[in-house]
Amino acid sequence: MSTIREQIVSTAVVALSTGAPESVPAPLRTRLDSPSADQLPALTVYQGTETVEPMRDAKAGAASHGPIVRRALLLSVEVLTKATAGALPDQAADPILAWATASLAAAGSFGGLANGPAIEIGTKFEYEQAETSFCRATQTFRLEYQTRADDAESLT
Repeated sequence: MSTIREQIVSTAVVALSTGAPESVPAPLRTRLDSPSADQLPALTVYQGTETVEPMRDAKAGAASHGPIVRRALLLSVEVLTKATAGALPDQAADPILAWATASLAAAGSFGGLANGPAIEIGTKFEYEQAETSFCRATQTFRLEYQTRADDAESLT
């Protein structure tokens, strides 16, 4: 079995793959290499920082599976685009970013894994000029969930 965190990231990849318009590339889970110019646009999903906060201890005298922790996962959705005949690189990224926001919002609580919908934190744009100039836009979403303190594979 995989951790709840990994299940959330996998669910995000599925959400971004389902019903995507033709202009939205298929998402990859954690790209480790840089795509070439002919592979753009590219869409990558990966996990960022996760924080853990004690939530509560087991109730005295009650059957329990152990203490519970609240987890907050920052999920990154990265879009790499190059200029096209009709759009600058950041303009080419915009409809893909809009699709990602709508798709993750529609995922709701990620099949009951998260405490609620993904909350968009922000988007960072970076520009690189090389043989092919491109834009890297990284959206960050926050997802909250909870697990047992001693078992990240088990919901509470």
